[in-house]
Amino acid sequence: MRQLPRGYKIRSARKKEVRDLIALDRAASELFRPTGLIRDMGEEPESIPAKTLSEAIAARAVPVGAFQGKAVGFALFRWIEGAFYLDQISVHPDHGHKGLGRALMRAVFDEARHYRASAVYLSTFRDLAWNGPFYRTLGFEEIARTDMLDWMHEIENVQSTSMDTTLRCFMRFPI
Repeated sequence: MRQLPRGYKIRSARKKEVRDLIALDRAASELFRPTGLIRDMGEEPESIPAKTLSEAIAARAVPVGAFQGKAVGFALFRWIEGAFYLDQISVHPDHGHKGLGRALMRAVFDEARHYRASAVYLSTFRDLAWNGPFYRTLGFEEIARTDMLDWMHEIENVQSTSMDTTLRCFMRFPI
């Protein structure tokens, strides 16, 4: 297991960091702009609503990657039908390629094991290097459309308003 570089650590998000996490998420979302995969990004990409982040932080469902104490990455997950669903993972581009995404995913896996979740699920772009291929290196496997659960179709319907969901897939990591 690769260690994070000096100055980095994983910890729980703090309530006072909501604005910082929103700014971090927007910066990370900028990586998608040149791909054209997300429609209507506008001048500033949409972010996770502050209320959603606050509630998730209160539920201890937001591990943070910090550099010298400042949040530079985070994951956001929730409980759905006996499993965890990874809603978001964002790493500020200035802190990419340091193992922070992997470390955040290990934190999510640890929480899923602690709560005896059956699996960790996510929805991602199938072929974009820092999406599907990255998650495959962690042990995620793509779920066939015929095996998608009802709640996955609901998520996909929401996503279809801003992206081409035929380029996306749901993936599963068994716990």
